[in-house]
Amino acid sequence: KEERKDRTVLNNNFFASIIDYSPRSANRSYPGCVLICKTIVLIKLKNLKVKQTVSKKDKNITLIAPKFGKKRHNISEHLLEVNYKKELFNYNPIKLNRKNIKTIKNQVKNSNLIFIQGPGPIGLLSLFYARRYKKKVVCYVHYLPWEFLEKCYHLKKSTTKLLSFFFRYCYNKIDLLVIPYKKIKEQLIKERVYTKTIVAKLGVDINRFKKAKNKQEKEKLRQKLNLPLDKKIVTYVGRLSTEKNVESLSKAIKNLNDEKTVLLLVGDGEDHVKEQFLNKPNIIITGFIDNVEEYLQASDLFVMPSLTETTSLATLEAMSTQLPVLASKVGLIPKYLKRGYNGEFIAKENSSLLAKKINKILSDPSYAKELGKNARNTIAFQFSWERSINKIYNILQDRID
Repeated sequence: KEERKDRTVLNNNFFASIIDYSPRSANRSYPGCVLICKTIVLIKLKNLKVKQTVSKKDKNITLIAPKFGKKRHNISEHLLEVNYKKELFNYNPIKLNRKNIKTIKNQVKNSNLIFIQGPGPIGLLSLFYARRYKKKVVCYVHYLPWEFLEKCYHLKKSTTKLLSFFFRYCYNKIDLLVIPYKKIKEQLIKERVYTKTIVAKLGVDINRFKKAKNKQEKEKLRQKLNLPLDKKIVTYVGRLSTEKNVESLSKAIKNLNDEKTVLLLVGDGEDHVKEQFLNKPNIIITGFIDNVEEYLQASDLFVMPSLTETTSLATLEAMSTQLPVLASKVGLIPKYLKRGYNGEFIAKENSSLLAKKINKILSDPSYAKELGKNARNTIAFQFSWERSINKIYNILQDRID
C-alpha cells in the first residue's frame, strides 16, 4: 500500500502550497494551517519513504508565510517581511512591497496547484495571480470571514455587507473549498457562494497533545511555567476578545470564592478585554506562547465559554490532552462533545451556573478522570492528524491529477 502511494507521490512532481500564516492567541494561527501543510510535506513524505528517490533539491512543495520566526520546515520556504508598525485585526500583516509581491507572483506562476489557508493578504494575492496564470486553487475555509470580523470588531452593517460581497467574489473564483463541517456549506450557499465544497475535519497531533505521564511530571511543568503547585488550574486557550466570553469565565472563578482555584488564560488579544483581568487575584495571562501543550498538561480543567466557534481546535487539543472539558454549545462542538461522557455543556453568559459546573468537576476527581479519558479516546478515533492528513492529501492529489 505504501509503495503504491509512493509512486503516486513521485508522479506528481510540481505541487505548490501557499499558506497565509498569522499567529493567533497562543502564537499560532489555526494550527491546521502550518500543520496541514507540514503533515502533507513532512509526515507523508517520511511515511511513504520517498526520501530515497526525492532529492533535497526537488521543489515539489513550496510554503509561503509571513516571517514571524525562523524557518521551521525541511522544504522550500519563502518567509515574507512583516510590517510590525501596523496591525490588521490585531495581527501584523506582511509588507506590501515589491519584494514580497514578486515572491508570491513568481511562486504561483511556477506552480500547478495553489493551496490557500485563510483569506489574509498572502492568500488573496496568491488567488489573484493564480487566476492570472490559470492555476488550480484549493482553499480551506474555517469560517465565514465577514461574520467573524463583524462579531469580533462590531462592524457596521454596511461594512459587513461590503466584506461579504468581496469574499463572496473571491470564493467563487476558487476551484474547490475545503470545509471542516457540512454546516459551512449551507452558510456559503446562503451567501451565494457556489464553488464546490468538500469536508475535511481538522486534526490534532495526539502525540504532542497528550496527558502528563504522572503527577511528578505535572509538577515539574508547573515549576517550569511558573504556575502554582498547590492550586487547581482552570484553563482557557484562545483570543481574549468579546465574542470569546472570557469575562463570564472570570466571574465564575470569582463566584467560586475558592483561593485554591486559579484561572489560566493562555493567549492574548484586545487591550480593553485584557484590562479586565490584569492585576486580579487568581488570574494568570500568558500572552503569546508556542508551547500550548505544556500549559494544558499542567491544568486540571479546560473551559471554552465562547459565544461563537467553528470546530474549536483549542477544545480538541484540550480533549486530546485528556482534560475534562466544559464548553458552550456552539459551532461543531455539540457534534463531538457528549454531556456526561467526554465533557459538559455550559450556558452562554451564565457565570453562576458555570461556577457550579466547575466546582462539580474539580470536586469529583474520579468523574473528571473519566471525562478526560473518554475525551482522549474521542480525539484519537475521530480527530487524529492521520485522518486529517489522509483526507486533505487525497483532495490535493485529485486536484493535481
